[in-house]
Amino acid sequence: MKLKLVLLLGALFFLSACNKWLDVELADKVTQEKLFSTPQGYQEALAGVYSQMADSSLYGKKLSMEVMDLMGDYYGTNNVAARYAKLRAYDYKDAGSQVIIAKIWNQLYSAIGGANNIIEWANKDVNVLSPDLKNQILGEAYALRAYLHCDLMRMFCPDVVASPKASGIPYNLVFGVSLPPIYTVEENVQLVIDDLKAAEKYLANDPITKVKPYEMVNKNEADKYVARFNLYGVKALLARVSLMRGDKNNAIKYAKEVVESQRFRLLDFASVDKSEKEIDMLFSDEHIFSLRNKKLSDFTTEIHYSHTDDKGTTTLAFLPFANVAQLYEANNDDIRYIKWFSTTDGSFIKYKVDNKDKFFPKMPMIKLSEMYLILAECYLGKDDQQAQSYINQLRDHRIRNNAHWSYLTMEYIMRESQREFLGEGQLWYAMKRWIQGMPNIIFVFPMPLKEIETGNRN
Repeated sequence: MKLKLVLLLGALFFLSACNKWLDVELADKVTQEKLFSTPQGYQEALAGVYSQMADSSLYGKKLSMEVMDLMGDYYGTNNVAARYAKLRAYDYKDAGSQVIIAKIWNQLYSAIGGANNIIEWANKDVNVLSPDLKNQILGEAYALRAYLHCDLMRMFCPDVVASPKASGIPYNLVFGVSLPPIYTVEENVQLVIDDLKAAEKYLANDPITKVKPYEMVNKNEADKYVARFNLYGVKALLARVSLMRGDKNNAIKYAKEVVESQRFRLLDFASVDKSEKEIDMLFSDEHIFSLRNKKLSDFTTEIHYSHTDDKGTTTLAFLPFANVAQLYEANNDDIRYIKWFSTTDGSFIKYKVDNKDKFFPKMPMIKLSEMYLILAECYLGKDDQQAQSYINQLRDHRIRNNAHWSYLTMEYIMRESQREFLGEGQLWYAMKRWIQGMPNIIFVFPMPLKEIETGNRN
């Protein structure tokens, strides 16, 4: 794979990679100097990283509704297509599984390379960027680097609480040809936090601090604040990472900062009590950070729907959802159940509604609902009334006439998370945290063989 920066009219596909251990050549220096000679060039470079992340090879499909939801057990065991059977059985030694895993690894490190290149050029820039724009560019780039490394860590490392000293992943801090060292899992977590703390400082004056995106009637205008990494996306990711490392106090701190910022709001039922052209199927007012991709409908069609060819031969859906009615307790008052699935044939329609003009298709990366789930989990056993309050507030905005839970266990929170993260690729990571003692062969992807061979990893 060769590293190229290609400027097209109105679009940039920025596919930069980190170093020779991904078989990537450096981009032509002249091309880069031209790209980073204007403020627009920096913004296009950032847009290129977001675009790569939103692609079907990463969060548009692979790391959301496809591979990660497969691993999260949304599709059961009996009805998945043969191409997914080995991966669904956690057979990571299978050649097909290894190809899928290696592609994920390569694509994530390629996007990290893009973020690192932006950081490198912005840090040495002296006259292209204004101070405010430089802070914005650096804040988003550091946040992206942290997010991408965090997900690599969640996939390829053992749980940090159970195995803090275990071997982790390479954390790539520079753009170039150097071979990054492998850190321990706890060191990886700290590096993610360090990047997020840097991003938090750079984004202190983020434009989102002056607006409330959910109040904007034009949701495309709101996307200028949430369809990119913003200050509250950084705080939300700090809450996620803090919980992952067992630091519940900081998880509470950061989750509350997001909730109490009042930049986002939980679902208003009025937004879904509308015609198909007007419905907010993805609960966009809750999006803290999301990625836009107009092809999400195509991606869900590819894997969730049956296909009939010109000869009349029908191929069943590759990944049909299992036990949906059981998951949502067949509760027609649960908006997720009756809006994300067709009430006529049960098909998955969360990403299928054709109302791009009003609600551009987006993959949620971090939502407000996750902050409520984090707060419920962190307060459980510490202040059970607080835990119940947060979970009940969330359910009040999911279930009409919701009867409040007066008793809460971790099992209840886990079940609510299952209902909440469907189609978004987050559940397997949460399961890894919840189910301590499970073998690494289930919750840890193996490092790609080529990385082991070329990097002398063991």
